Formats: sequence, C-alpha cells, structure tokens
Amino acid sequence: MKKILIIILITLITLFGFYKFMTYDRNYSWSKKIEESVEYATKNTKFTVQKIEKIEVEKIKLPLERHIKIRIQKALNKVGLMSYGTEFGTIIYLVSDKPNEVLKVKSWCLSDHIIGIEISEQNIDNESLKEIRRNFETEFNNYKIVWSKF
Repeated sequence: MKKILIIILITLITLFGFYKFMTYDRNYSWSKKIEESVEYATKNTKFTVQKIEKIEVEKIKLPLERHIKIRIQKALNKVGLMSYGTEFGTIIYLVSDKPNEVLKVKSWCLSDHIIGIEISEQNIDNESLKEIRRNFETEFNNYKIVWSKF
C-alpha cells in the first residue's frame, strides 16, 4: 500500500512538473507588432527596416528548451491532447548607413504570438552591437534571444 501511494505521488508530481514546464512562460508578444517592436529597439541606432519577408520556421534557431516544448506540443497535437495553431516565420532585414552592416531579425510565430526570436548580425562594431543587444533584450525581455553571425 505504501509503494502504491509513493507511485501515485511521484506520478502526480511528474504530471504537475510537466504541466508547469509546458505552460509557465505565456508572456508572448503579438506577431502583428514585431515590426513596431524591432523599430523601437533600433530607434536610437543607425539601423532602419529595409524589408520584411515570410520564411520557413525551420530556418529559425531557438533555445533548446523552446525547441523541446514545440516538439512536445506538436506531438500532443497529433494525438489530440493539445491545440498547436498555425506556425509561420518572418524575417526583418535592417540596414545601416554603412553598406556592410546588416541585422536580420527572425521571429517564429504561432498563430498570433511570437514564440521565438533569432537575431543575426554581420559586420557590426562591438560598441554598436552591445547597444543593439541591450535594446532588443529590453524590448523582448520575455524571450531568450538567439544571437548569431551570418
């Protein structure tokens, strides 16, 4: 009897832990406001939006935790235990007054929300990059932004 109670308790704790892992970070930004947020994050820099395009979500790098959650959510959706929604990606190209400096802001969107952000940079000096990182991390403080070079 004691073993059965321990197994039930462990099962309940595991289910609760799984639930918290899957749902604790629900502070997402709206996907329709991504351009506005990127412009705000770069307003005191020399970067301006050049163009915006749709991309495949597979081309966006996510933090490991977010990647695991998405895979679990997709699996739960396939068996009918969770609604996943429609996913799509966007890329915002930003350029500066220096021709070789480029920023690419990629966002993984699920229905109306941004669930992941990757920012790639090219030929940006360290001081400017520090300011840009600080601005983006302030604007998107609920996200673990993936930074990369291209």
